[in-house]
Amino acid sequence: MTFGKAVWKALSCDTMVAILATFMGIVIARIITGKYSHRLGRNKGFLIEFSLIVPQGILFTTVASAYIHYFVGLLIIFLLIYILWTRALSRAKTRREFDLGSRPLCLTVVRALTHLITAVCILAIDFKSFHRPYRKSRKFGATLMDTGIGLFVLTMGLVSRRSRNWVDIRRCALRSTLPLIVLGFVRIFYNRLLKFEQDEHEYGRHMNAFFTLGITKLIGSVLSLVARTDAQLFPMACGLLLTHQLCLSFGYLSPIVMEHYFPRTTLLFANREGIFSLPGFFAIYLLSICFSRWLVRNTLLSYQEMLRKLRDLLLISLSCWLLMAAAHYIVGVARVTCNLGYVIWMCAISITMITLTIFICDFCIDSVISDTLISTVKDLDKLEGRETVPTYIICEALNMNGLTFFLLANLLLSGIKYFLSPESRSSITSLLILFIYMLITTHLICQLNRRGIRIA
Repeated sequence: MTFGKAVWKALSCDTMVAILATFMGIVIARIITGKYSHRLGRNKGFLIEFSLIVPQGILFTTVASAYIHYFVGLLIIFLLIYILWTRALSRAKTRREFDLGSRPLCLTVVRALTHLITAVCILAIDFKSFHRPYRKSRKFGATLMDTGIGLFVLTMGLVSRRSRNWVDIRRCALRSTLPLIVLGFVRIFYNRLLKFEQDEHEYGRHMNAFFTLGITKLIGSVLSLVARTDAQLFPMACGLLLTHQLCLSFGYLSPIVMEHYFPRTTLLFANREGIFSLPGFFAIYLLSICFSRWLVRNTLLSYQEMLRKLRDLLLISLSCWLLMAAAHYIVGVARVTCNLGYVIWMCAISITMITLTIFICDFCIDSVISDTLISTVKDLDKLEGRETVPTYIICEALNMNGLTFFLLANLLLSGIKYFLSPESRSSITSLLILFIYMLITTHLICQLNRRGIRIA
């Protein structure tokens, strides 16, 4: 894919529209479950959320991809009518305060979006009905599946803190990095056992997403230890990113990663895609920690403070999109090297979704829905002997056990590829398999969360 086509696809909102399709489902589910929470049970609440959030992610990456813009457009019109009809903006003015919480809802929603879209795509791509322009780019490109690993690293950083001492590093190594590295080796073992071919142009011959996440978590935590304040993470990340880009542009690193004529004779060159992209992911991790610390610095806001927060987020988001367009014409956008353009693109997408979540959910919908029966999973309570129904059931569950969800999705994916031969299935059969696959994974994760079980 040429530079021009790559940036046009990114800026013409192809990827953003695909993400918005699932995001709008979360918004509509919030409105409905919030309004009727006192009439719903937990199972009905889950089914309503599932039916409003997951199907479009399946349909619009496969057989209905041509209609995704119309669908998102209609939901945006519905949302605008809802805001005007309920006088949400006027009600927001009357609120004394806006409590975003120590872990804001926007971070939960962005993490859930990343898990849901990735889970659908990693299976859907094996079916003939998958929308091929969403596939990962071999060199330069800005497609839906290119966002996967970048958003995983970014959301991992959003819920992390800067390391204060070596005790934090040791805890990170044992609790976060080690399980991910083990899963990386398990993935290699299963691929060999089931004789699945791994695309060498994604992470290399042996590396996979689990290794990238584990190494990024560990090295990113070590780098954050050098910074004395959260604010120092920003120049550190920028310096690391610019150095990485200089090596790609002038150190012949980019051709080594992207061109086929370099043999994979050593461990380094066999896994050059995964190894040489790591500095870019370190930068994403540090930037996301810095951003999240700024976001949660003051979470109990007055009306005027909330407006200023939204204004600042909007300006940051627009700046990222402009920088992404500029970076494209200078260096391009490449997931395979995690270059400057790709890092800025990930920041633009995530900050845009965070801004939309705060405005739509925290500012507008929560100003309309003030029923005391509404609660989150964390604040579940009893009222008049009847159990209240939490909102954001699926999002909260994914936030609690995101890695478990991803591991479960990969296990089911392996079974489906081995026993059902997805590449030979019809469109109807592929949709049925995808629906059952997503229903099983989301339901099991929600059951874990309902019982207060947190694995990883």
